[in-house]
Amino acid sequence: MTDHVHDSSPNIADEELTSRPALLVRRPGPAGPECQDEAGRPGAGDEDGGEETSSARPAPPRWLIGLCGLALLLMANQVKLPVAGGRLGVADLGFAAAMIGLLFYLWRSRQRLFFPLLAFVALAVIALANLFSRPGLAGAVEVAQLVQQFFCGLLILSFLVERAPRLALVAVTLGLAGNLGLAFWQAGQYGYGIVLPPADVLKVAWGFGDAYTGLFRSRMALSFFLAAALAWVQPQWFGRKPGFFRCLAVLLGTVAVLAGIAHGQMMFLAVAVLLAGAVLQSRRVLAVNLVALAILLGVGTQVLPEKCHQVVQATFSPLKTGDYPGELKTNHLDFVAALRMAGRAPWSGVGSGRYQQCVGRCYEDLPNPIFNDIDTDTQAGWGILAGTAGIPAAILFFLLLATAAGGGLRRYYLSKQGNGLALGGSLALLVFLAGMTVSDPLTRGLGWFVVLALASASLPNRWEDLRRATLFSWKSVLAGAAALGLILAAVAAIKPVEDPLAGAREERAASSRRHRGDVSGAAPVAADGAPAAAAGVNADFFKVIDAGDVKTMTPPFEKVSDSQAAKQTALRILDGKGVPPAEQEPAMAHGGAVFEFEAPADLECKIWLRVWWDGSCGNTINLKVDDEPRSVTVGNDGTYTTWHWLESPKMYKLAAGKHTITLLNREDGIMFDQMLITNDKAYFPQGIEEE
Repeated sequence: MTDHVHDSSPNIADEELTSRPALLVRRPGPAGPECQDEAGRPGAGDEDGGEETSSARPAPPRWLIGLCGLALLLMANQVKLPVAGGRLGVADLGFAAAMIGLLFYLWRSRQRLFFPLLAFVALAVIALANLFSRPGLAGAVEVAQLVQQFFCGLLILSFLVERAPRLALVAVTLGLAGNLGLAFWQAGQYGYGIVLPPADVLKVAWGFGDAYTGLFRSRMALSFFLAAALAWVQPQWFGRKPGFFRCLAVLLGTVAVLAGIAHGQMMFLAVAVLLAGAVLQSRRVLAVNLVALAILLGVGTQVLPEKCHQVVQATFSPLKTGDYPGELKTNHLDFVAALRMAGRAPWSGVGSGRYQQCVGRCYEDLPNPIFNDIDTDTQAGWGILAGTAGIPAAILFFLLLATAAGGGLRRYYLSKQGNGLALGGSLALLVFLAGMTVSDPLTRGLGWFVVLALASASLPNRWEDLRRATLFSWKSVLAGAAALGLILAAVAAIKPVEDPLAGAREERAASSRRHRGDVSGAAPVAADGAPAAAAGVNADFFKVIDAGDVKTMTPPFEKVSDSQAAKQTALRILDGKGVPPAEQEPAMAHGGAVFEFEAPADLECKIWLRVWWDGSCGNTINLKVDDEPRSVTVGNDGTYTTWHWLESPKMYKLAAGKHTITLLNREDGIMFDQMLITNDKAYFPQGIEEE
């Protein structure tokens, strides 16, 4: 690769110069009082007496450019390798090779790389938030994945789009083509927009299965990738002054990618961003996008099967249909619950990796999901970030993406509409900013493209100066990585908090147990030291029901002996024994257990269940009181292979007399041994309970 001589004026006629920004890099040279940048402006010499130059810099080796391009191509998937417990992704191999090569090149050439300083600050804040929330090793691993993408990945992709933007464009285009080709084949084999239940997705060794996923693990992840990648590549496909044949090629490509987006909300977001970008470019680009939209509507409604546009319509509306019309879909309710979780731990969150463990307890009065109607990867990224890392970290991350998007638009205008790379990065960031309200892109496969968009929008035009703080040498890279690594090591080493949402509840629970005489076994006393009235004790309702008290039971529930269970008896659904059919509510026909009890008086009570989960694919059970129309889900937490208590997500108002409680099969791989019904709202059960 060769470098072009830079013009000193922003009004550059050559499209290659305006569409490909170049940075000032550090190169050893003779000492001098000052040196000049490529625009002829004076700049300070570096601390070693070298000079900052761009036009005279040596071209990076082709093997390094090729490694970075291959790494970007391999990032367009979520395929897992059948090693290391399925945790190693194909993208990790390309990333590792490119990162090692880049560090070697920086060390040998003594050059500097551009890096947005705010990205480092955001990562540091997220890591420090986990230091205070104390999630342990699991949280440290979760943040380490963000560091991998937003620190190391940003260095690689900034280098690639600055030194070889056309190769980056080719890599993303090939990633789009590969995913589209596989997705359309899957549509013919399994049906357009077909999804797998989350439990089935997690069990697929390669990360995707017999559904409409492309090279990703879910329909949502594929749709998010297609929307963001199309927003990034389209301004570069067009170029500065597109001719007829180029416009025709872009038209066909745009229609194909939009047709591949099988999620209505993502399709709407992609169309809106493309039209906004077209308005900023030219009338010709706007016309091409309007024609593409017209073709898409015509083909989707008149040519493709009815099922295709039904899928898009069903995923476009945020409201449910069928049995509960007008109610928010569960993934949107989950977003509300996540914001409530952030409100309970606003400064540092509950800790990375603890979202599933805590979000179910924040539903409160929200309709609890009674069956798995959440597509994989449809939980809101902003809710997850705010709930696990705290509101300040979420705001800072939002500002990082928003300021980069605004900066990219500014650079596009300063380049006289020649820097399509900056515009594409800004448009892709807009997709991510809005899309994180319905999905989480901060995962392997999608997180890389957030980084790509961030790098593209943040890189300055050729004639712009760079502050020294944004140029990283290999020593700066290692120092920054070491600083983040030390924080993560501390997060992993500190003993994790067992219940980050408990707060003062455990104190209230201990106080309640002391009030009931549970701690010492002694009778409660009044404030003056005299024995408390018996009526005061009897006013509390405290009913324990064991698994052996079951009245009616249907398979796959079975009664088993367990040495750690209360009275050595538990009800179990073995993993693989079956769950309710898709989109059907749990019912006795699919497995249930009925218990009876009597309330001595009218009361408002909470119901607790003592359960054992096999893993993330078996960590819920449904609960129904009397003949209420809807059961509620208890679980969705991250405590596995141990007995623990979970509370129902709602309070129950019961009249005096007999009542029934029904436990229903929602996921297999679970056990239950005790139920606690009490009107003491502050009580928190511990271990095996006795009346």
